[in-house]
Amino acid sequence: MTFNDKITDCVNNFSTIDKPDYPENKLNLYADFIELISLFSNTDGVSFGDVFDRFFGTKNYSDNEGKSAEQRDTDEIFINNVMIIIEERVSVFGDSYPFLFRDSQLLVLKDNIAWKHKLYLSLLVSSKLNIFKKFRSDLTTEFETLSFFVLKSFLPPGSVIKEFGKNTSYRGNAKQKISELALDLGLDIEDDELAGISERNNQERGLDIIGWIPFEDNCRCKLIYLAQCACGKDAESKQHDTRRFENYLKFYKTKPQHIMFIPYSLINSRNKKFYHSDLIEKEFLVFERKRILSLFNEEHSFSELSMTKIINGLIASHQDIV
Repeated sequence: MTFNDKITDCVNNFSTIDKPDYPENKLNLYADFIELISLFSNTDGVSFGDVFDRFFGTKNYSDNEGKSAEQRDTDEIFINNVMIIIEERVSVFGDSYPFLFRDSQLLVLKDNIAWKHKLYLSLLVSSKLNIFKKFRSDLTTEFETLSFFVLKSFLPPGSVIKEFGKNTSYRGNAKQKISELALDLGLDIEDDELAGISERNNQERGLDIIGWIPFEDNCRCKLIYLAQCACGKDAESKQHDTRRFENYLKFYKTKPQHIMFIPYSLINSRNKKFYHSDLIEKEFLVFERKRILSLFNEEHSFSELSMTKIINGLIASHQDIV
């Protein structure tokens, strides 16, 4: 399948979804979907009415008891609440936001798309792998690359950051990789726990990126960061993955900091917290769309990723699919 065939497949997948089946309380996911409508609509943009018609079709809202009129009010309130989140994003993301939101009613892709805009769109697309199935491998692999650079930017100079997932330089099966990592960290291994891993297991066991801040004294007491990168809808279920390494490695005097990188937009600026924070475990440091955009400054590295080509292809695939 050619690149253009894959782009067409993505457009067709998106065209078949009138209203996504996200939980009704996850308005931020619906905001993502409306952004995708605007992306595919290109210069035409998408209005409140366009979204309403796509989500609810040509419902007959008239009956003798007025129940349907009440339903219309409910549907309009739902769309309005999603639009409020989009309006919030205009402020939260500032110049990095790739859309214009005219009169709080019409969402339009900007004419001049800079690389940060493409980064935003790459994260948006990476959060919807069910639509962009043909690019799943590229998106998930390169999301790990983005996360690597973000952690590198976040940690102080002199920190060590290594990939342990799809892009890792560690070789061998899972046991061998973990043993080599333990040597790099200067930590002992919990032999009984490591023995439980099959010799045929070549996966990373849930750890995608690791970072640590070394001391000159080489003492094993140090700050260590264990990161998981999750693009799929089940991102929250992967929070336990990096905790597995507390079984494999004997961390000395201080527990590791667990990190989750996700391409979703979670910042609730009104309440100064995450949307759906009840789904995020305690003692977890989360890097979501806003934080990734703020910390990633590798324009040249981003330009060489397939993500850039994918976004260019999607922008060029303008079709009347509203």
